[in-house]
Amino acid sequence: MEMVEKIGNAAGEVWKTLKAWQSLEGEGEGMSAAMLKSRTGLPNDLLHEAIGWLAREDKLIFYASGKSVKIALKE
Repeated sequence: MEMVEKIGNAAGEVWKTLKAWQSLEGEGEGMSAAMLKSRTGLPNDLLHEAIGWLAREDKLIFYASGKSVKIALKE
């Protein structure tokens, strides 16, 4: 599988994970990268490439949360 295809597939997994998380009541503030890694099972490099892909497509919002950053889908 070509790398661009792998990143695209990973972006789909991240999007689905964030969508499912946001559909839970009260969980609209997003997830940390660590939570996304845990829920998707993606390796760090592929996870961050997928986040970058979705950010470039203007599909994500980033929130500062203490020392970490939360990631959510734009509505």
